[in-house]
Amino acid sequence: MKASHDNTPKLWDELWSEPVSAEEDLLNLAREENGIRWQRLEQIALRKFGKLDGLRVIEIGAGAGTNAALMARRGANVTILDYSEAALRRAMEFFRRINLTAELVCQDVLSLPADLLGRYDISMSFGLTEHFRGEERLRINKAHFDLLRPGGMAVISVPNKYNPPYRLFKVAAGLVGAWKVGGEYPYSRRELSRICHLIGITDFGFFGDSFFTSFRFVSPVRAIQKLLKIKSIQPITGLKKEKGTPIDAYFGYALVLYATKWAPGIRRCEPPKSRNDNC
Repeated sequence: MKASHDNTPKLWDELWSEPVSAEEDLLNLAREENGIRWQRLEQIALRKFGKLDGLRVIEIGAGAGTNAALMARRGANVTILDYSEAALRRAMEFFRRINLTAELVCQDVLSLPADLLGRYDISMSFGLTEHFRGEERLRINKAHFDLLRPGGMAVISVPNKYNPPYRLFKVAAGLVGAWKVGGEYPYSRRELSRICHLIGITDFGFFGDSFFTSFRFVSPVRAIQKLLKIKSIQPITGLKKEKGTPIDAYFGYALVLYATKWAPGIRRCEPPKSRNDNC
């Protein structure tokens, strides 16, 4: 397996330079906050740390930094790291629109400076490490733990290779030339477990986003909207809290690893207990 070189700052600069309205920003934030992925992440983080207020949180390869914004809303001190200057400008605009602040760092996560290492309570990424292959795939995951203080928690959300709607959409988009995000290589739980063991992480678990929501990938209406570049702005007032099922951790589009950087006396972060929030 060779490292992928088709994901470059230029590619992401072009992607993150596309204009986004304030209404879209607010809708995207509300969708994530009402989604089962965020609900599960927040529940696990609160169980582990007791509160989010005052925590040091870094989102890596963040783009606009949607999940960092949700952490900041709850009082966390957030940092957004990306090697795309356009992505950081996008994040600055996004945070300004929602009246939040963040530290912005333009840096390649594979070449982290010493002053960032061991600083954070939570490191997280959403759609980052699947763009790497070979040795870089191991290094990009390890970087999440390098940023953590002992006892800190990494959260790594990636596409799930066992989610059928996503796999079908990815093939179809590639065939018609509509795939715009470079090389993307989804994960299995087994691969993420193997990576954890290779870098010495033994305290980890998994959860997912909604399997049933992932069928949006094969929605004909959504496909036509994307093809014709039609933006549909849903009223935020119409959003409801997303429900989860036990199969999400196995077949949801997002496969989310949460893992603790070992330290003496650190308690394992337990998965949610309710049926709908089953990890």
